[in-house]
Amino acid sequence: MITWQERRAVPLVQQSLVQAGALLRTWSRDPGIVVQSLVFPAFMLLMFQLVLGETVTTMGGGDSVYGNTGLVALVGALFGTLATAITLIHERDTGLLARMWTLPVPRAGFIAGRLLAEAVRAGLATAVLFAVAVPLGFRFEHGVLAGVGALLVPMIFGVGIAVPVLALATVASGKGAVQQLGGLFLLLLFFNGGFAPVDQYWGWIQPFVRHQPMTPAIDAVRGLTEGGPVLAPFVTTVLWTVGLIAVFGPLAVRGYRRAAEQR
Repeated sequence: MITWQERRAVPLVQQSLVQAGALLRTWSRDPGIVVQSLVFPAFMLLMFQLVLGETVTTMGGGDSVYGNTGLVALVGALFGTLATAITLIHERDTGLLARMWTLPVPRAGFIAGRLLAEAVRAGLATAVLFAVAVPLGFRFEHGVLAGVGALLVPMIFGVGIAVPVLALATVASGKGAVQQLGGLFLLLLFFNGGFAPVDQYWGWIQPFVRHQPMTPAIDAVRGLTEGGPVLAPFVTTVLWTVGLIAVFGPLAVRGYRRAAEQR
């Protein structure tokens, strides 16, 4: 017998898939999002590896291509969330969000669909990045299943970051407020365990570098591909994601409802 919870879950899943599919189709037709999601990370990886690869490798911690690939995959996930937020602001300002809010479908599916689309986008971008990294020496040393696990890490990370970004987007007065997050993302880009080994940073900043959310995610990608610890960094990445959802998820839901009902 199907319970009432199961009957409610079916339309929610359907609406989430529909919303995710619509967003992915919209993003695929936007040259800016395509470049930011696929072309820019590939270019960044090439530049990092060609300019800094040998230097980072000599610092210790393994072949730099593994750390750089994980780093750039997460950077792509970070900046990809900005595109999601800007799309949401556009929908709010044009009234599209309010019109969709009146549809007789589970409203939670709108946010769930955005997060699902963000995860898929991050996964596709990471797959392309892995393909670009192979000629640079990147290998799946522990097999295909471990490679799939490495692909999942940026997807999990991207969902966690997307929630606070969406929460901000629902209350932002314009796109500029969201774009200012780029400064914070640049800080995370240059101070993590993929850009350089943690012990190469100044002592006073090492705790931040070691515990900020990008470092365990990079370590997880490295461990699943080159080798090294996997369980601890992967669990830490999941905990970061769960924590961000727990803290900012209610804010995102309330902000989304308010933004839709104000039009």
